[in-house]
Amino acid sequence: MHQPQGTGTGNEGAGKGSRSKHFRAFVLRFAILGIVGYFLFLTLRNAWRQVVGSGLELDWGAVDWWTFAWSIPCGMLALLPACFAWQRIVADFGQKVSWPNSFYAYFLGHFGKYVPGKAMAVVLRVGELHRHGVAARPAIVSVFIETLTGIATGAILGACLIFVVDVPAWIKFAAWACIPFAMMALMPHTFRWVVNRVAKSRIGKMPPKIAEAIDGRMMLRTVFAGLIGWSLQGTALWLVLLALENACASSLQILGSSGLNPESLRDGLWSIHGWTVCVASVSLGGLAGFLSMLPGGAVAREVASTWILATIVPQPIALLATIVMRITSIISEMSMIAIAKCIQVCVANKETK
Repeated sequence: MHQPQGTGTGNEGAGKGSRSKHFRAFVLRFAILGIVGYFLFLTLRNAWRQVVGSGLELDWGAVDWWTFAWSIPCGMLALLPACFAWQRIVADFGQKVSWPNSFYAYFLGHFGKYVPGKAMAVVLRVGELHRHGVAARPAIVSVFIETLTGIATGAILGACLIFVVDVPAWIKFAAWACIPFAMMALMPHTFRWVVNRVAKSRIGKMPPKIAEAIDGRMMLRTVFAGLIGWSLQGTALWLVLLALENACASSLQILGSSGLNPESLRDGLWSIHGWTVCVASVSLGGLAGFLSMLPGGAVAREVASTWILATIVPQPIALLATIVMRITSIISEMSMIAIAKCIQVCVANKETK
């Protein structure tokens, strides 16, 4: 049969346009990941320099490496509750996306928090969801709800736990002052009001069911996930301290100048109080890092965490533990990204067979 004139040329042009579009998208994703990878490298390099320059004579041979290793899977588990809660938020908004794709999108977003301003975390997560058919505006709202609810939950948890921690009064008052603002962020009315205001604008139009889906059940579910996550992160920090216990105890000069001895150091760590201090340190440190808007909360998180940890261990040891915790947290996040990507690829391969 004779082919109409121009049809072949049109198909060829459409094919070239499609290939060009895919190539531009690939280049853009590669550039974004390159930028994020660069800032992640800077974060790791600065953390290691802080470890080397801490001035603490650490006996690396005395480190309990098994306990240290357990802190990494504990940190990985700490990321899961918030991920599951966020996936439910996306589903409540009526967005259909497969579990492996949303699972990978969530952890890919963690990759972007090491870029200044933290906007890259939203770009990566929303961009990955959008590739699989999720509307951009509901995806953005879901990210903000999960993020702000998690930070607010950590602020309230840390403020409550710091009541039993022997820190300066101004730190306690500063933590307690955050509670009213954190409570506002946990109220569904606050998010519904914001979403309704944005939906009325020309660039923020979205279905009314998005605001209607934000209810008390969603917030309670996300808060519960946040409490589990912060507790597990505190446990990971506690394991890091326990792993460094013997290595730090061998530095008699540090212990002598602080008035502590190895026995009192162990008693302070191997207790419910020691674990409580670690959870408070991580949750309030996370709040400080989020408010600082620095890549990964660098410096601000360490300073806040060190002030709290210094109530049970000497300050140099507290600083070292928070820096090492930053490194193990990055390892945990990168491990979850790799696992999520493997799951996504394996499921996609099975579906194509």
